[in-house]
Amino acid sequence: MEKDPSAAVIVGNILRDHLCASGFSTEQLATRLGIKQGAKVMNLITGRHYFPPDLIEAAVEALGIEPTNFTRAVLRQFFTDRTVDFMCQALSSGPTDPSDELAGRSRETTPKRKSKKKKGGK
Repeated sequence: MEKDPSAAVIVGNILRDHLCASGFSTEQLATRLGIKQGAKVMNLITGRHYFPPDLIEAAVEALGIEPTNFTRAVLRQFFTDRTVDFMCQALSSGPTDPSDELAGRSRETTPKRKSKKKKGGK
């Protein structure tokens, strides 16, 4: 998977435009996104950093961004247009299959794997 820097700039432009319209400061946006204040927000707004998909919902709610196009823009940072189109089509086809063991579970409730300790041998 190859990342697309131009898509990150597009996402940054969306953030910048909505941030200006919202009247929030970058510090207020950082707080609403749950990230550290400072350079991180500016790097997201300028497209120097890729916008993390797990922050989509917080950004949409904080800035009043239209969720479908913003989500597509964020996903295009990481996937081709064709792949994003397929994912969106697949996800819009209906509710999840009840037999899907991961459906409805958040990461917080998913058991974490135990890491294996490396044995230091001589």
